[in-house]
Amino acid sequence: MQTYQIEIETIEPSYQMISVTLLQALLWVITEGSKGALRLCTEGRSTVRGAPPQWIKHATNFSIAFKDKKLYIQSPTLYEVAPELFNQEEFAELNSERTSLDYFQDSLATAVLSSQFSQQEMEESYMLDSLYDKALLEVFYGFHRVFHQGAKSIRFLNGNGIQMTPDSISTFRKLKSVVPYPCQIKIIGILDSIRNYDRTFNLTTNARMLRGVSKNMLSKETQDLVGKEVLISGTAYFTSTGKALRIEADKISVPEGNERILWEKLPLPAIS
Repeated sequence: MQTYQIEIETIEPSYQMISVTLLQALLWVITEGSKGALRLCTEGRSTVRGAPPQWIKHATNFSIAFKDKKLYIQSPTLYEVAPELFNQEEFAELNSERTSLDYFQDSLATAVLSSQFSQQEMEESYMLDSLYDKALLEVFYGFHRVFHQGAKSIRFLNGNGIQMTPDSISTFRKLKSVVPYPCQIKIIGILDSIRNYDRTFNLTTNARMLRGVSKNMLSKETQDLVGKEVLISGTAYFTSTGKALRIEADKISVPEGNERILWEKLPLPAIS
């Protein structure tokens, strides 16, 4: 277990109580944001229709206390909630000693501080804008309800030490507005790995690793294609700078004839 402190500055600084609706709004952002950050790391998407995996529910089962205008949140490490998954190295992209709140703060800090990075830095670093997607930005935008309920600032005292103010909300709105629309694509690459647990896969194309998720259960024939060249047909989703964030595959097949030439380039975002 790890304990985190969140300092809540209210409009009435001398008042020692806290609004229930303010606390509800804040906890909603933290809980849903933590779920989304974990899913984004493992699946390339922060939300999907239906309930999240059970291990993510356990990873966001927080305990809280409030004292001296500080919210104390106790969170289990990922290994504590799902040792069987991490013993089997199901999620190599996650550090099992960290918590869902660590990943939440990574995503939140990257989004809040995005305006401090140059366009070139954002384009050259895949990680800078792959830690949030449009759906997760929508969750972060929920901070506006926290400020409407009387908060003046929210400071995360652990981790990145990020501070949220009403001005931060405009950053989320701007980032959401520049995320390109998804588009239908076909792409050739080497199918590096498949994870049946959540139907995700990794595809290498032009020396670049792309994350994908299959819309259907992966068949034995598809699993036999690991390490081989494949043609992915589906929908590409993008980051705020137009880089491919993930591919949601309708079909994974063996390319034929001139398909190797036609679909060898990375997908480009549709112009909004």
